[in-house]
Amino acid sequence: MSFGKGRVTPLVPKAPPPGAEGREKRWSMRRNSRTPGLIYPGGTAASIPCVIVDQSVTGARLKMQPGWVNPFRGMSSLGQTFILVMRLDRMEVECEIIRIEENELGVRFLSVLRPVARKS
Repeated sequence: MSFGKGRVTPLVPKAPPPGAEGREKRWSMRRNSRTPGLIYPGGTAASIPCVIVDQSVTGARLKMQPGWVNPFRGMSSLGQTFILVMRLDRMEVECEIIRIEENELGVRFLSVLRPVARKS
């Protein structure tokens, strides 16, 4: 009995069902959430409150309060990194900005979730 020694099947996303051409195609499923978060841009900048609207294992969509002063203005902020703290879980993850809208940021996770370091 042979199991195809040496054959490797590449991981590829499944084809979308008929009629789903306009929908998003992601490698990992997003789950809805309403988790409060804090963005730490680094340096001496103050933290920025946000709500994690949805997230997957690879990234998240962050909603800012209406009227917020966007420190990530312009195309030059794409690729900028920061630390996102998930306040209820006391977890943090390093993120990269991949999409900017008026009250939203789309981010890709650059690290694994880790516990927030306790200050002594």
